[in-house]
Amino acid sequence: MKSIIRFFFRNVVVAFFILIASEGILPSTVQAAPAVTAAAIQPYQMTLGTGRVVYFEMAKPTRAGYPTFLLLPGVNRAFLLSEPGPQALIAKGYGVVGMNFSVQPFSVNALPAGEVPFFMSASPSLQDFANEVAQLAKTLQTQFQTGVVIPVSLSYTGAVSPLLKDFPLVIETVPMTSSAAENPQLEAYRQSLKAGELWNPIFGPGITRSLLDTAYRSEWEKQVSSMAEQFKFSEDRHSQMVEGYTTLSRAVEGFEWDLSALPKNVNRVFIFAENESKSLLTHQVATFETLYDKDAKALLFVVKNSGHVIPSDQPEAYASILDLVAQGKTKALGGVVEVDSASRKSRTFTGAQVHTYLQSLIDADQN
Repeated sequence: MKSIIRFFFRNVVVAFFILIASEGILPSTVQAAPAVTAAAIQPYQMTLGTGRVVYFEMAKPTRAGYPTFLLLPGVNRAFLLSEPGPQALIAKGYGVVGMNFSVQPFSVNALPAGEVPFFMSASPSLQDFANEVAQLAKTLQTQFQTGVVIPVSLSYTGAVSPLLKDFPLVIETVPMTSSAAENPQLEAYRQSLKAGELWNPIFGPGITRSLLDTAYRSEWEKQVSSMAEQFKFSEDRHSQMVEGYTTLSRAVEGFEWDLSALPKNVNRVFIFAENESKSLLTHQVATFETLYDKDAKALLFVVKNSGHVIPSDQPEAYASILDLVAQGKTKALGGVVEVDSASRKSRTFTGAQVHTYLQSLIDADQN
C-alpha cells in the first residue's frame, strides 16, 4: 500500500475541485472589491453567508443587446479577464464574467480578515456549485441588468454544467465528462482503496477517506504555493486554500455524465480540443455521439491544433465559436464542425460522417 501511495504522490496530478455545503440558492449581497484591474474590468465579490464569498471579474457588454458570457472556472481558478480568451470576447462587444467558486483561492482570499471559510466544517457537492452559478447569474441580471447570461464551462466545470437547469443555452468547453477519463491514475488508486474496504468494512471507508485526502492535499499544497506567490495571497489563508481545493477533489470522485438526467430544456453546444488527452477525448466523443444519435441537432466544434485549454491555446477560435453560437448562427447546424484557425477554414460533418470523423480524431492519438 505504501508503494502505491508513493507512486500516487509522484505521478498523479490532481485535477479536481468541489464546492459548498448548502441546498438551494442562497440570498446574496454584492460589493465592489477594493481595486480595479483594468479600464473595462471590475472585480466584485458576492457574499452568500458567513465564510462564503464568490469572487468574480466583470466586463459589461459594450454593444446593445449582446449577452454576457459567464465563464465558469477551471480546476485552479477562473480566467482573468485580461487573458487572451476573455479579451477576444470583450473585443467583440460581449459582456464577460470570470467566476471563481467560493472554495477557490481568489474567493477565500476575499473573505474578511479572521473569517473562517464555511467549507472548513462542511462538505460541498457539485449541486452546490451549480447553485452558486445560478445565484451569480440571477445577481448579474437583477443588480447589473446584463440581460441574457450564457454559462460556459471549462474542463472541471463540465461536472457542474449538467446540473444547470434554468439556462436556455450552455456551452461546454472541453468538459470533464468523466473523472476517471480525466485522471485515470487517480481513479485506479481510488478503486484500489475501495477494493481494500471489502477486507475491513468497519474501518476501511475511513482509511480510504484519509488516504485520498492526504494525497489531494499533497498535490494542492504545490498549487496554492504557486498561486500565492503569483497573486500575493495572504499567507494566513494557505491551509484554508488547500482545504478548499481538497473539497473540490472530493466532489467529483466517481463522477460521470448521466445523460438521462440532463435537463431537456437546455440546449448544449460542445467544444473539444484536437490535441486532448486520449482518455478524456474518448469519453467526450462517446458522450457526444450518444447525444447526437438521439438528436441530429446536437452540435460539436473541434478546434484543430489546440490543447486542453482552448481559450489560451486558440483564443480567436474560441471567441469566434462563442460569437457564432450567441448570435444564433448555428441553430440550423448539427453534427461536427472542425475549426482550423491557421487556414481560417472549417469542415462540417453530419450523419454517418460524424462517427467516422470522431473515430479518426481518437485514432490520431496525438497525445
